[in-house]
Amino acid sequence: MSFLHPELLLLLLPALWVWWRARDPRTITQLVRLLVLVLAALALAGPYLSRPVAGRDLVVVVDRSRSMRPDATQTAMELVRLAEDERRAGDRVGVVAVGARVAVERLPAAQGRFTGFEKEVLPDGSDLGGALESALSLIEERRSGGILLISDGEGNGADPLPAARRAFARGVRIDTLTLNLSGRGDLSVERLDLPETAAVGEPFQFSTWVRSDRRVESEFSLERAGRILSSGRRVFEAGLNRLVFRDAIEHAGVADYRVRLGGGEGDRRPENNVGLGALRVEGARAVLVLNDDGAEDTLVRALRRAGIPAVVNAPEAAPLDRLGLSAFRAVVLENVAAERVARGMVALRDMVTESGGGLLMSGGRASFGIGGYHLSGIDRILPVSMEMRQESRKQGIAVVVALDRSGSMSVGVAGGGTKMDLANLGASAVIELLSQIDSVGVVAVDSAAHVIQELTPVVDAQAMVGRVRRIRSEGGGIFVRTALAKAGELLDRAEQQTRHVILFADAADSEEQEGVPELLERFERAGITVSVIALGTPGDQDAAFLEEVAHRGRGEVYFTSDPTELPRLFAQDTMVVARSTFVTEPTAARVLPDLFGLGELAAEAFPQIAGYNLSWLRPGAVCGVVATDEYRTPLFAFSYQGIGRTAAFAGQIGGEHGGEVVAWEGFAPFFVTAVRWLLGQEEPRELFATVRREGMQAVISVEADPEAEGAPVGGLEARMLAPGGGVDELVLERVAEHRWEGRWPLVQEGIALGTVRLADGRFLSLPPIALPYSPEFERSPDPHRGERTMREIAELSGGEPLAVAGGLFRGERQSRAWRPISRELALAALLLLLLEIAGRRLLLWELLRVAPAVRRVRAAARRVSVRRVAPVTADAPVSHGEPIVPAAREPGGEEGASAPPSSGRSMADALRRARRSADRKLGR
Repeated sequence: MSFLHPELLLLLLPALWVWWRARDPRTITQLVRLLVLVLAALALAGPYLSRPVAGRDLVVVVDRSRSMRPDATQTAMELVRLAEDERRAGDRVGVVAVGARVAVERLPAAQGRFTGFEKEVLPDGSDLGGALESALSLIEERRSGGILLISDGEGNGADPLPAARRAFARGVRIDTLTLNLSGRGDLSVERLDLPETAAVGEPFQFSTWVRSDRRVESEFSLERAGRILSSGRRVFEAGLNRLVFRDAIEHAGVADYRVRLGGGEGDRRPENNVGLGALRVEGARAVLVLNDDGAEDTLVRALRRAGIPAVVNAPEAAPLDRLGLSAFRAVVLENVAAERVARGMVALRDMVTESGGGLLMSGGRASFGIGGYHLSGIDRILPVSMEMRQESRKQGIAVVVALDRSGSMSVGVAGGGTKMDLANLGASAVIELLSQIDSVGVVAVDSAAHVIQELTPVVDAQAMVGRVRRIRSEGGGIFVRTALAKAGELLDRAEQQTRHVILFADAADSEEQEGVPELLERFERAGITVSVIALGTPGDQDAAFLEEVAHRGRGEVYFTSDPTELPRLFAQDTMVVARSTFVTEPTAARVLPDLFGLGELAAEAFPQIAGYNLSWLRPGAVCGVVATDEYRTPLFAFSYQGIGRTAAFAGQIGGEHGGEVVAWEGFAPFFVTAVRWLLGQEEPRELFATVRREGMQAVISVEADPEAEGAPVGGLEARMLAPGGGVDELVLERVAEHRWEGRWPLVQEGIALGTVRLADGRFLSLPPIALPYSPEFERSPDPHRGERTMREIAELSGGEPLAVAGGLFRGERQSRAWRPISRELALAALLLLLLEIAGRRLLLWELLRVAPAVRRVRAAARRVSVRRVAPVTADAPVSHGEPIVPAAREPGGEEGASAPPSSGRSMADALRRARRSADRKLGR
């Protein structure tokens, strides 16, 4: 028997001392306690029994990062299968995949086949050190084993060499197979040396550094915001080369630059031929007004007259990405449909909540709920909600949703789930918008129609939603005529006058088109309308047919290539059909005292509103102007969202329903004041921020002016907007009296933006930080670094670089397996401890001592009874009193020996002693 922690056996010394000092007068108790202490100490020391075992473990580590050759996965699979074929009795094969993360794809197994890589490892990284440590942990101690590393050696995680040394110490050999890309050399953009900030109109100079393995001639170009500023052709020498550029920017915001190289034939990694950089341009930022045609209107003129710079655009021409919106402090959506700004919904939300911007939405027939903003990316940050409520409706509708559940709907989407899951959410949004005066039915269609929900009044919406969300793709294609026929059959039984079908279909796979026009003619006579939500683009093969279905069905057609937009589109079509979210009757407006939270406003009566969008005030928002009709809709409301601000005006500014508003004398003061409030506060001038890149990390530093008042006291929090979406929180630690610092991992190529939030509600914008391309494509000054690293790993561990794939299990095939017995010893100690407690508390030990005495008494009693019935002889004296008992005889047969001791006294003495012992134990 051996021990994992033999030093813990020293605990026996103090344990024995305590045992001796607290010894019990009963010998058996002492012995049991001693045995308990010995077993407990042995269990803590980690004892194990070893035995010889045949077999060897092989763990295959596969690099699955972006820098690997395209055929690397196939090569790795072939090697794993070869290793499985080479297994003999006791051999086991395991698989570990590595990227920025390490994933154990398969534990070492003696049987079965590896079917393929399934776990996500994040390909923008190579943690070879972590992968070797994981592989080493899969090989049991004292068991023979080896590791096969398949990689290009270009790691950017933990150093793999210490893991190789630990493998050598354990006798685990690491063989390596290096898979390099072919090509004569590599030309790459190493970095752009841009200043962190520049002023509007200020000329500045910056450098681009290009690294080449050899002398090569290549084209280059410089772009800003997608526009080429400079281009040319030059010879790049082996080593580092410098390109110098100059520029001046005429507007504030974040400017992004890209330098592109031609590369040429034989370039090993064309992915690193593009460099990316960004800087912040300081200056006055404008207000972006988006209206129907991009022309200057009354609101734009009012803002400009008040000295607020305003840029007006049609939504399609506006820069609605994160970098483009950085040039503006606020955005006004002036009666524009959600589909026209759909590409910028997330960026608009982040501009408000994460970058401190402002957002104003005005009403009209293209805005609010009927414009498609319900369930959109900015729905939750507006001060009003746009759902349909029963109290605002006078007539119900009957809706049947026909969902395509063909095979194409089983495709997964970014963020998890499938297209079918999002279509189910769209149908659920329809149900949740309706109320008890409405009826709804749901049909799932492939090559046949399957009724999921019969046409029923919406009494228990949650139960209906639960059934709909369980719909799964069943294969095949959608049969359009079958879907419409079943929907019409359900609607024939509807009591509501407004009856509508929402057909969800794949624009590239809509079958059974024959007979549909005739069916739609019958629908028109029955008063049934049809809208189409098509997953795809207007250029897909069945798009024209679906457009014709919507046209003949007197409904709407919506195309989207983004499945996440489906719930919004289903909700929008339902609101359009219900015709209950836009009020066309003129109504008076009343100004509430809370309106003055925006700033100083003249106490003028608000004009009459000719039409407005129904909405409802959200918790935490402030209503400044309310309608005086039965709905009491908040005509103007505002709220704080994140570090930004939002406002909503339910009326239309100009146009069909907003003439009275723009003609109102207080129009300019009111909306100028509202926009000024949206602009928020100026950033603190006593803080200075820098961001620099160190490898795969952004180092954020904030320094406070020691002479300024109101400097932060505690820690600061930074919020970083990742290039691909998502927000990360980072706590900056105080590293000096007036300086804070934090590190944020750069895991995705692109430009990241960030802000630092202060305790008083203010915020500080950080300079942008760029990762030009995946870290996997970064060049080392040594072009042979990967090959050398793989060779060193093999040499340090006692392995070798593989030239051929045979002999993967070569080496010692006998090992000693060990079995820990700590649990068994601990269980035995516990059982003995319970026995010792029972012996003391239940007087078991005393009973063990009484039992022999009882046996002696019973034997004496038997002897006495034998004497009492002995026969009386003629010579024996006769007594008329007590019976005559013959004298006991000694073993020699002589009379006159003394009688045995009284058995009654022995029994009484034993019981007396037992009672005294019990009284002593119980403290009596």
